[in-house]
Amino acid sequence: MALTTVLPLDAMETNLSPTVTSALKDKVFHADIQITSVDEGRSNGDGSSQQQQRLIEQNSQKLEDVADQERAAEMQTWWDEAIARNMDLPDGYSRAAVILIKWADELDELNTRSEAEELEAVFRDRFHFYTETVELNLSSKPQHQLNRYLTAFVETHDGPNTLLIVYYTGHGVFREDHKHLELTASLTPASKKGFSKDARANWSKAEEILRSEDVEGDVLTILDTCYSSNVAKSGKEDTRTFELLSACSIDGTTAAPGNNSFTRALIDALYELSKEYVDRSFTTFHLNQRILLDPRRHDTPSQLWFRLQNNERHIRLAPLKPEKDHGAKMFAPPRGYLNLRFALRDEYLNREQIEFLTRNLAKAFNNKALVGLRRIDWLGMKPARSTHFGRAALAMVAVAQWKKFLNKKQEERLSQRTVDDVNLPADMSVESTSSSPMRKRARDDLDVLPDPKREYLVIPQPPSPPVSHSSYVEAEFDTASEDT
Repeated sequence: MALTTVLPLDAMETNLSPTVTSALKDKVFHADIQITSVDEGRSNGDGSSQQQQRLIEQNSQKLEDVADQERAAEMQTWWDEAIARNMDLPDGYSRAAVILIKWADELDELNTRSEAEELEAVFRDRFHFYTETVELNLSSKPQHQLNRYLTAFVETHDGPNTLLIVYYTGHGVFREDHKHLELTASLTPASKKGFSKDARANWSKAEEILRSEDVEGDVLTILDTCYSSNVAKSGKEDTRTFELLSACSIDGTTAAPGNNSFTRALIDALYELSKEYVDRSFTTFHLNQRILLDPRRHDTPSQLWFRLQNNERHIRLAPLKPEKDHGAKMFAPPRGYLNLRFALRDEYLNREQIEFLTRNLAKAFNNKALVGLRRIDWLGMKPARSTHFGRAALAMVAVAQWKKFLNKKQEERLSQRTVDDVNLPADMSVESTSSSPMRKRARDDLDVLPDPKREYLVIPQPPSPPVSHSSYVEAEFDTASEDT
């Protein structure tokens, strides 16, 4: 179908530049418009609506994941506090040490000294942790210096029930060709005089010292540098906790020292949480959550990573108590771990349930000398894996119990009516009773019982099956012989 139409110039002015319209004023245009087909495709509005729906679903899933993580962290806190209280075990670490790593001032392009010193003061004065600051320079290879500092730090402070914190501030570059994070003093070393181009070190290589199986204590690394999440690959170990608190996401960058920096938000969060919890502990999850809520960090959210695959237990932070308060409670190194898994009815435990469980565990392990109990760690709570066969089996058990319940009620009803027949008055014969309308109604009731599904419809629900598979709680018991 072809359509011919005449359009006045005024109707076309919006589509022409001002220069053209002045030259073609008072002209009439003849246009030949041919419609070849009509497509009933989706409008942009429909596509946009579907995209918005996907975004809503993704955001909902993220919110659910965050809620699950928050609930898990809360249950771990309740467990640790209850275990310490009910089993007379140390609450928190017996020792904690922090090493802060930065570049020497003459190499440091970011001028990180001020924030590093303030962070060290928070760990030292508010948490009573041992702290030391080391500076990488060019007196020797920075890689050798970094390896030496970390080795000496672990050798001096590592031990059971110990927390090791390693903090770095400065530039970072991810080397895609070798898949490692490189710490560097400057992003433009070629423009600097001297040997600034040599001011770099491989963090991924140095971190192996902290990930070694010989390390007993829990480790928290805090990296305030760009691309710090690119090293978040996990090892396999479940006897200790190793976490990474990163200033940015994978392939992300972060702000330089100043009001919007990650270290500034970290200092403020540690200060606020220490005042809020007083002498109680909070987890690294709570710390990262507080940083994420900081409006200055909304554009660059920090990340918390588990560096050991088989351990999802968060590190707990609290002011360190004087060593004399630990006394005989300080642990000797454990020589074995007993892992137990409890099948529970509920998917999550509340504080009252955890208190009940830990109190009874304390009774069970009252004679700790017999098994040499060191501590009981919360390793997490996982939902049970549900299968079609399992659901069908539970349904069959429930139906069987329900039928048993109905049969029992029916037998009780028949038995009661038999007793009523035996207790009839002596002057009432069988013939008279059978001719009585009231008796006839009773006999009919015996012959034709009402439909059980209708008669017992008001019963709330069948009893729960004897064994439930809603969730599993995993606990780890540290045990050792008492010959030490």
